[in-house]
Amino acid sequence: MEINALSPDQRQYLQRLNDRLTVIERQVTQNARTLFAQLDARVQDPQDWLYDYEIELEVQCWLREDDPAYQEDDDNILATRREDLKLQRSLPEPFGIDDGINHNIFQGMDGHPMQGEFHCWLYHHLYGHTDLWFNDMLRIGHIWVALQVLYQHRCEVAG
Repeated sequence: MEINALSPDQRQYLQRLNDRLTVIERQVTQNARTLFAQLDARVQDPQDWLYDYEIELEVQCWLREDDPAYQEDDDNILATRREDLKLQRSLPEPFGIDDGINHNIFQGMDGHPMQGEFHCWLYHHLYGHTDLWFNDMLRIGHIWVALQVLYQHRCEVAG
């Protein structure tokens, strides 16, 4: 379904989805900054067991319960996005989660209905890097977010 064929209510639903994902990005970034500070201090402490760490984000978009394809005993996952937040932090310029960049691929297309919209990274990812299109995104009922810290330890065996 082309974006021009969407009703005003459907367009609003997509905008709410983008808004929710934008808030998720902001909250994840706030939590990750706190974790970075704590974990970096631990890595620098020679008395601490922690050698290194990773912080991984997983965002899943699940079907609405009123969707015809919804199955009560199934995961009903439409799309999953994984981000390595520590890797993003080390990029020379911000890019990805909560980077403040408008990731709207339509912003340079004169007359496109979405031209003036701000699209966060996760929203852009849904229509730009998955098999989902806007009519599929209308089927999203809820978003599941998992922020995981992987604690890493290294020890010498010989020497």
